[in-house]
Amino acid sequence: MKKKLFSLLTALVLCLLCAVPAFAEMPLVMDTYELFKPEATAELEQKAQDASAGHGVNVYLLTVADIGGQNVREFAKDWYRNYDLGYGEGKSGILFLIALDSRDYVTITYGGGVTAFTDYRIAQIEDKIVPMLSDGSYYKASDTYIEMCADTLDFYADKGAPLDSGNDPAKGWIKWVFVFVIPLAVASIVCGIFYAQMKTANEQTHANAYMPAEGLALSVVEDTYTHTTETETYDPVKDNSSSSGSSTDSDGFGGSSGGKFSEYPF
Repeated sequence: MKKKLFSLLTALVLCLLCAVPAFAEMPLVMDTYELFKPEATAELEQKAQDASAGHGVNVYLLTVADIGGQNVREFAKDWYRNYDLGYGEGKSGILFLIALDSRDYVTITYGGGVTAFTDYRIAQIEDKIVPMLSDGSYYKASDTYIEMCADTLDFYADKGAPLDSGNDPAKGWIKWVFVFVIPLAVASIVCGIFYAQMKTANEQTHANAYMPAEGLALSVVEDTYTHTTETETYDPVKDNSSSSGSSTDSDGFGGSSGGKFSEYPF
């Protein structure tokens, strides 16, 4: 009897030990809602692994049915902690949660994920993919999320700084519009006006045409002071808030406050 009990306990311990590695190696795409077909989940998992590789930040996607009346951000943070997510000792990562039945979403970051993903960039990602969720394009939204995460991590690796409002390449064309295009357009309009006003003048080919017939005689030469011209150059105060950075909770989590995605009316 004692041998049987000992064998049973041994088997139980072995099962628990075998379960620990499996628990530690959580997939990056956790489709608990079974929203996607297995092959689609595998594709997203591979893309998430590729996006995470070499950056020290894991890119997670989580689908659940609902959040049980809990705050969506707290639900995601609890999931992150309970399942020991994140890369390395710093537990670095970014997680996007989709709750299908309650139609909640949120983005959270931790560790190196807080550094790599600024509030500005997270807002960009959500602005892009939430309309897709509302449209029912769940795979497209998930794929876009992973792709934008990959671009963000690549940018951070290449530039040595996180993508933010002050260094966003997508905003570069706006600067050139204000620096070159608008001044050039104004100059063209002004020159066009002056050119139109000069059409009544008769061009002379010799300097003699501008001299009176009796010649030019100067009897008195005077210098009369009329006015002083002062030129002021506007030097605007430099804006030190060009970068939004990343805000975090007291427990170290960053990300968005989340929200709900609604269905588009058809």
